[in-house]
Parts: sequence; structure tokens; C-alpha cells
Amino acid sequence: KGCFCLKMAMWTTCVLFLASAAAFNPAAQLSLTVRYGSLMQSSLSPLPSSQRSHALVPSPGRRSPIAGAMMASSAGKTPEVGEVDTMRIASYFGATGAQVLIITCVMAVVQTVGAQLPPLWYKVVACIFFAGMSLKSRVFAILDARRPELGSELGNKIMVETKRPSWTPPGVVFPIVWSTIGILRTVSSMLIWEACGRQMLTLPLLAMMTHLAIGDTWNNINNVEQRKGTAVAGVAFVWASVMSVIYIYWQTFPLAGMVLAPSGLWLSIASFLIYSIWKLNGSDPILPLKSTTSA
Repeated sequence: KGCFCLKMAMWTTCVLFLASAAAFNPAAQLSLTVRYGSLMQSSLSPLPSSQRSHALVPSPGRRSPIAGAMMASSAGKTPEVGEVDTMRIASYFGATGAQVLIITCVMAVVQTVGAQLPPLWYKVVACIFFAGMSLKSRVFAILDARRPELGSELGNKIMVETKRPSWTPPGVVFPIVWSTIGILRTVSSMLIWEACGRQMLTLPLLAMMTHLAIGDTWNNINNVEQRKGTAVAGVAFVWASVMSVIYIYWQTFPLAGMVLAPSGLWLSIASFLIYSIWKLNGSDPILPLKSTTSA
């Protein structure tokens, strides 16, 4: 009983020491947890008398975990512990903002040129612009915003490596749905354009362009980088932005809001699907993490 109490006192002291060290050196937290978890468990179990005299004596040529951690720290090496990649987060917001700025400049050009055209031709140009943005806004994306295509290398990789809930729609449904949503975006945006005196640079239309840019950034996170946890956070931004656009369209011209409303329903379903996929595939961290070990 006395030996057991002594061991408990020693381990309590060690744990407090290691916890204090880890608090000031976060890079050592993961290493210490892995190394000492199994060691503590084995130490608290009774040892045969023949082994007790060697229990606290390191084997020849074997460095103790504390010494190894201290030497690694003094050498300037930081083990990988899942540090949040703040630069990557900044790149998401920066790329989205830059894309909105580029699209805004294009809209200003379309409005300037369109003002010089006959009304019918201006309407045709505006329709082509909104249709192009609704279907291919990623041509202005700063980040790689490819969508996986059926039969492509990226598409096959995602389908094979990703676990999905049983209620996931068949793959052929997605291009049909997104094409339909593209038509609804075009029609609703044309209604807003007419309601705003055929002006491009208006709050409702800029809100729609912002929603499209957020969606393109999400495509990069989910389809290219395949960060399932960050995709959950990203799809929340996509959902919030489309709901905002529907509301602004409704306030500006109710019919436009009603035309766009089905896209909000689909993105609500898609958001829950993304969340379900995240849960089924190990619940990756929500924030992007650095994946390399710094030296």
C-alpha cells in the first residue's frame, strides 16, 4: 500500500510538471500524451520483485521521453500538433473578396457598354451575363473551384474514398439540379435587373455575386482540398448567403424571391448532406490545420 501511494504521488507530481510544461509549449502536448499514456498505465500495475529494481532505470542507449522532448525543443524542431492554418483561412476570405471585386468591375463594364446599346440588345447581353455567372462564376475565382465531374479522376476519387449516408441522391441528380438552379438564378436576377431600372451595380445583384463567390470558395475547400470539416463551416456561409439573397430579392421584387426560393431549399438539403458526410468520415477539424512539421 505504501509503494502504491508513493507511485501515485510521483505520478501526480510528474503529471503536474508535464501539464505545466505543455501549457507553455503547446507543440509538446501531443507527444507527451502519446508517450506517457501507456507508460502510466503499466507503471501503476504491480511489478514482479525481480523487475522492481530496474523499473526506474532507463535501458542503455535509451533516451527518456522528457529528455527527448527537451532536446527536440532546444534543437528548434516542432512536432506536428494540428496548429490552425490561419494563413489558409485568410486566403479563403481574401480570394472571395477579390472575386467579388473582379465581378463588380465586370458588371460595371457590362452596364457601361449596355447603356450604349439598343434596349433589346442590352437585355440580351444582361441575360447572357447572368446565365454565365449562374453556371460558371468560377471563371473569375482566385482559387481552384473545380466541381467533380462524373467519370473524371477527381470525381472517381471522391466517390471511392468518401463514405456517404444511404439517402444521398444518385450522382446523376446533381448536375440536373445545379443546371436548374442556374436557370432560376438567371431568371430571378433578370427580374431584379428590370426592377432596378436595368442597373447592374445594385445591392441585390451584388449580394447574388457575393453568394456565387462564396460558393466557388467552398468548391475549393470541399472538392479540391477535400477538407470535410472546413467544408461544414464553409457550407454554413453558402447557406446563409443564399438565404440573404432570397430575402433581398423578395424585398426588391417578390416574384424574384419566389423564383429563387427553391435554391434555398436545395442548399438546405445539401448542407445537411455535407454535415452527414463529415460525421461519417471521422469528423475532421472544422478549421484547416497545418499539415507539415516546421523546423
